[in-house]
Amino acid sequence: MKPFFTILFAIILVSQATAQTTEIEKSAREFYKALAKRNLDKAATYIADDAIDYGQGPTPIKGREAIMKSIADFFMAFPETSISVEGVAVEGNKVYIRNTFSGVQKAPLAGVIPPTNKLVTYQDVDILEFNRTGKIVAHWASNPTAVLDQLGYHAYTNPNTMAVMDGYKLFGKGDIAGLLASCTDDVVWNVLDSPAAGVARVYRGKKEVGQFFTNLAAGLQITQFTPFRFFADGDEVIALVNCEFKMPGDPKLYKVSLAHHFTMRDGRIASFKEIVDKPQEVVMAAK
Repeated sequence: MKPFFTILFAIILVSQATAQTTEIEKSAREFYKALAKRNLDKAATYIADDAIDYGQGPTPIKGREAIMKSIADFFMAFPETSISVEGVAVEGNKVYIRNTFSGVQKAPLAGVIPPTNKLVTYQDVDILEFNRTGKIVAHWASNPTAVLDQLGYHAYTNPNTMAVMDGYKLFGKGDIAGLLASCTDDVVWNVLDSPAAGVARVYRGKKEVGQFFTNLAAGLQITQFTPFRFFADGDEVIALVNCEFKMPGDPKLYKVSLAHHFTMRDGRIASFKEIVDKPQEVVMAAK
């Protein structure tokens, strides 16, 4: 009788696996239908709270809330899109989805890429991993840089660009401790070209760079600081920045254009150099 029970047990296992395969394939198809219809509330119900998206950029996006925000921001940049599914395959707890995306970028993307009005069309194979409760816990894409490549913003596919952007966010929030943590211990900070004469020198090491930011806050009142364009090659990142500020005792508002050159090491800022396009009135005021 043992062979009979062995065969019966195997049949039960195969039946359970088949049922699971059918269920996650159904969930994957419904998830993409919700995305195609821009029904983000429904799409979110298929994603686990602790999901990780490895396919939307050079760095992973962690958590359902962050993933859905990224998707919502993407749809805002591409207000009219077409998403079609051409094929689905299942292997274990993973679903492979061959799909085609098409849309025109008519609004800012990721907060830094201006509207290009360019048509983006690409094919991809997405991989969705499901947990035991039938929720998506991970996503990968075979063509993750297609959108940025077609828009002409290749720098954003470089993880070092994202590290620099994170540094700017920390500076904008006034989190200097966090910014210093994103630097190497031997960081070199060259601001010899700064319009604030009191801070214009080269700083070495985290302690001196921290003092730079303290002196900067005392020497300039920055009213606007907007990084708007990035270029990257390997460990080198260049950012273009628009800046507006006031000087102590002077009510006049000054505007300058900045070029920031970062050299990265293991994902951290190893050196920084600022070049300032200073109008004559800024040069005179700084004296």
